[in-house]
Amino acid sequence: MEKKTKQGSAKVATESALSEWTEHLEELRRRIIAILAVFTVVTIPAFAFSDYLAAFLMAPVADLGVALYTFNPAEKFLAYLHLAVWTGAIFSTPFCLLQIGLFVWPGLKGKERPWTAAALVIVPVLFIAGAAAAYRFLSPTVLRFFLGFATGDGIQPLWGFKEYLSMLFALMLAAGLLLQTPLLLLFAFALGIVTPKTVARFRPHIIILIFLAAALCTPPDVISQVALGVPLYLLFELTLFIGRFFVPRTANP
Repeated sequence: MEKKTKQGSAKVATESALSEWTEHLEELRRRIIAILAVFTVVTIPAFAFSDYLAAFLMAPVADLGVALYTFNPAEKFLAYLHLAVWTGAIFSTPFCLLQIGLFVWPGLKGKERPWTAAALVIVPVLFIAGAAAAYRFLSPTVLRFFLGFATGDGIQPLWGFKEYLSMLFALMLAAGLLLQTPLLLLFAFALGIVTPKTVARFRPHIIILIFLAAALCTPPDVISQVALGVPLYLLFELTLFIGRFFVPRTANP
């Protein structure tokens, strides 16, 4: 009798766990569908107005007086399609982060919820700030270097439209993602995982990692890597400064 009772309790517990797991999967499915719907709603109008978006993105190279070209009949169409997809991905990112936060929110503890709420706001802001800085400051510096490189050899630049957009998107994406690292470091300081004093001891290793990350996330040229690596290093030093003076004393003894 007792054995049957235990078997029945185990069966009920298994069915309950399976039902809960099914509900989580269903909720995840609904949120993924919502994210894809928002992405589609943004991407379609972006493709319709891709010529205006292209004109905006070509401002850094237009200021240098360089014309862009296409080299096959379908290249411009495919470039505009990629532009619309990138636009949809960027503008649907805040909604995607919100859906992720709402999905994991019930499982968070009391102390974890404020950090999660703050991250949902700060992460997209930092990403947009990094992408905007790459568009406004980093890309003109890189383009100006390439345009002025070895001008005495008589070779004239003939830049492709698709290749230009690919390089610009790579710089903006890299800057937006790498700008998240100071936030992660500040969270580690605030949670007491590491201290600014401990991190400062590994400064030479971190500098190497910064420029390695810049090399992996940018086009394969030294100028792009340096132009991204130097601001990231300065941002790292600023993060250490903020960590020393503004994190709780328990995290900064």
